[in-house]
Amino acid sequence: MNRDQYIERYGAIYEHSPWVPQRAYDGGIDPTGDPKDAFCRIVDRAGREAQLALLRAHPDLAGRLGTLTEHSKAEQAGAGLDACSPEEFAEFQALNTRYRDAFGHPFIIAVKGLGRAEILDAFRQRVENSADAERATALAEVHKIAGHRLAAMHDKPPVTRTEVDADALAGLVTGALRNAGADEANAAAVCRTVMAAERDGSESHGVFRIPGYCKGLTNGVANGRAVPRRVAANGATIVWDGDGGYTPTTYEQALPDLADTALDEGVAVLGVRNSFHFAAMWPEVEFLAERGLVGLAATANFPYLAPAGGTSPILGTNPMAFAYPNPDGTPFVFDFATSAMARGDVMLAARDGHALPPGSGVDGEGNPTTDPAKVLEGAQLPFGGHKGSALAIMVELLAGGVVGDIFSDEAGLKGDASGVPPGGVFVLAISPTMIGGEETIANASAFLERLGTQPGVRLPGQRRHRNRAEGKPLRVQTSLLTTLKELAGS
Repeated sequence: MNRDQYIERYGAIYEHSPWVPQRAYDGGIDPTGDPKDAFCRIVDRAGREAQLALLRAHPDLAGRLGTLTEHSKAEQAGAGLDACSPEEFAEFQALNTRYRDAFGHPFIIAVKGLGRAEILDAFRQRVENSADAERATALAEVHKIAGHRLAAMHDKPPVTRTEVDADALAGLVTGALRNAGADEANAAAVCRTVMAAERDGSESHGVFRIPGYCKGLTNGVANGRAVPRRVAANGATIVWDGDGGYTPTTYEQALPDLADTALDEGVAVLGVRNSFHFAAMWPEVEFLAERGLVGLAATANFPYLAPAGGTSPILGTNPMAFAYPNPDGTPFVFDFATSAMARGDVMLAARDGHALPPGSGVDGEGNPTTDPAKVLEGAQLPFGGHKGSALAIMVELLAGGVVGDIFSDEAGLKGDASGVPPGGVFVLAISPTMIGGEETIANASAFLERLGTQPGVRLPGQRRHRNRAEGKPLRVQTSLLTTLKELAGS
């Protein structure tokens, strides 16, 4: 489990306080172990201000005076706090006013196994405590709540993994694709893409995707024998037709074409139509960065995302990626969906039985939920509210409105159960040297180095490149490995 996955898994254990698992991971915790004791130590040693901030992040009782996470909503409902009588709630409010005035944070209690009367009685007693005594009591209750949440997560059976040789895994991937109908060239292109993701620790876009790729082929949605061709070239603009195949096959020729044009012209735009992009987006922009070019790529997909203010999916999760060359180190590369979580990460959470962070999505009725299975049936939400929503719309307009391919709501009419989305891809390549001069990249590299000297700062792309350099053995979920063997007929 990488850092981002660890924080996603445990970020809601301490209410609205993802800094707790962040510090645990950065401190070298075993990500596969029980983090309860480590989390407690981190909170207990965090200092008074950090502890007060954690306590203030909790909602007031009955959920009428604060923002409830899905964890809190379920816990309070279990104690009957969502069904207070007017008289009970009036006393809760009166006690809450006294309590907040005295201690500066809401009253916190682990409600599991308690009824409203017991909770109200504890409230009456604790409001009389001294400030130091009540802060200690509240922190002890916070730890109890975290313990209950962790226990619920760990009740699920552990995910087993099997170490596998990279060449052997690539052989299974290629065999699975060939069995599903891909020819050698198409299978090899997809294999290189997913194996690069697997190598770099990007599990959600690694071999986890192969069953979907195969289903798209066997269902006749994607063309496993695609022969992409360049259909237009006018100065710095290039258009390739993917012949209904997977985009990595088109990239085998289209990306070198784009890079050569950008090196000649200073800037070039590639539009890929009639293809299926089902991979991470950093490979295309990193390809450009390795050749001294800036890369920006975007693609739309199925309507999985509700726009800000809405609850019905009409936008894609619409990933975008950017890369800047860095001859003195790893290129600056980011690749993220405009949704709060990538679709693949939601699928992994559903597979492995993990809850999602609050704000990730809604169920089929439009209600907020952290259950990944319900989000997959309902809609994901954009990161950053209206900001992520605007970026998702921008991607629609680039991949559909510039490239000239379909939009996400139209893709929903053409897809099938494989989850492989049709649509256009927009890729922009820029030569910093031709525009900014010979020293431009060196100056940018120095800037990136200054950024990286700040304690705790990790630049985008560094984790993947560190994983790549370490060359650790690949560990694939055992059940997935079994599926790959079945698909490959071995």
